[in-house]
Amino acid sequence: MTKEELKNFVSVYNKSVRKGIKGKNKEGKDVQEQTSWAFFTREEIERLLEITDPKSGGIKIYFGQYDKENLDLVPKDRKDREDYIGMVSLALSAANQKEDGIFDVFDNQSEEVSDTNSIANGGKICPPYCQPPINI
Repeated sequence: MTKEELKNFVSVYNKSVRKGIKGKNKEGKDVQEQTSWAFFTREEIERLLEITDPKSGGIKIYFGQYDKENLDLVPKDRKDREDYIGMVSLALSAANQKEDGIFDVFDNQSEEVSDTNSIANGGKICPPYCQPPINI
C-alpha cells in the first residue's frame, strides 16, 4: 500500500462510516453488518516494527473502507474479494513518536524506507472472513 492508496482508503471511510453513513456493498445496497474485527499476521506486524525506532516506535492504525475503486488493495488470492466492498478495515503504518507528535515512517523522508513497505493493508476482516464464527 502506498501513501496515496492510504489516503484514498481513509477518504472512503471519512466520507461515510465516520459520519454515520452506511457503506455500500457490491450491489450498491447499504451494508447491514459492518466489520467486527481485522486480523494481521505476527510476521506483518513485526516487519513494520523493525523499521521503527526501537524506543519510540510503534504502529499507527488507520480506519479505512473498501469500495469498488480501491478493491485492488485486497489480496488477489482472496476468493471473497468483492464481499469487502463497503466494509471498514484497518491499515497499519510504521510510526515513531517524537516530542511534537507521532509521525509515519513514510513521512520521515528516509531513503531507506518507502511508503510501500511501511504500510500494511489486506488483513482478513469479519465479515466476510469469520472462521470460526464470532463467539463474543
